[in-house]
Amino acid sequence: MNDPQIETWVDSIDTELVRYFAEKDMSCNPLDRAMEYTVLAGGKRLRPLLTMVTCAEYGGDGDAALPISLASELLHTYSLIHDDLPCMDNDDMRRGKPANHVIFGEANAILAADALQTEAFHILAVAPYPNLSAERRVKILAEFAEAVGKRGMVAGQIMDLSDEGKKIQLERLKQLHRRKTGALLRFCVRLGGHLADADKRTMAHLTRYADAIGLLFQVVDDMLDEGEGGGALGKTPGKDAAAGKAAFPRLMGMDNSKTYADQLLQDALAPLAANGRQDGRLALLANYIRTRVH
Repeated sequence: MNDPQIETWVDSIDTELVRYFAEKDMSCNPLDRAMEYTVLAGGKRLRPLLTMVTCAEYGGDGDAALPISLASELLHTYSLIHDDLPCMDNDDMRRGKPANHVIFGEANAILAADALQTEAFHILAVAPYPNLSAERRVKILAEFAEAVGKRGMVAGQIMDLSDEGKKIQLERLKQLHRRKTGALLRFCVRLGGHLADADKRTMAHLTRYADAIGLLFQVVDDMLDEGEGGGALGKTPGKDAAAGKAAFPRLMGMDNSKTYADQLLQDALAPLAANGRQDGRLALLANYIRTRVH
């Protein structure tokens, strides 16, 4: 992204994740190894980065936000492990490496993902951040549960599975991905706002930004899967099409998908401009999501 502070934060996220898994319970060694395998396999670290950038951009301490921001990366990794299972999307590759269940078996992969999910809630409950009130922490936990459960990510996943092989409308596809992909990204941005003690008006602007980049992320992901990015995805390209899954390019065409992605980018930038932050790092992240190649 060619921003020294963002690069420093990404490095610090990676370092903190390594440290997080450094202490192992040898009685549960297969669990620990399976958990850290996918977490430490790489990734863009976009979700914790969104929290740290938002926090810093709106008057909070981006560095101090690191410990609590890790919750979203663990939760995201849990969803990837489950997504790859034979009973779900049945993919053997993730982050350029064999999927978790290929290395550790399905049972251990499921349990590792379950443990990552609960660890994410533990982090949000106990991770320190200066002057974070108990009342606001409870609100954060409630928003997290809503984002990743039956009203958010899990709802999106079951919609995705039930729609396989069906011809669905564009609005249904948008709703699906607002839940499956967008809900957690929205939480990450709003978490940064909460840590910065943002007011209601600012939180509303941040939510509009987050909703736009959540859908933008998936539109670009679908374009990459349809051949724009090839093997750079880190997972098996073209697998969604083979499974009969709906995707933006297959419903809209590639050219219209690019146009829609450009519009979503502008939708993300508009609320930032309303707060005078159109040239800040949140705008940089939105542009990165639009132009990413993996």
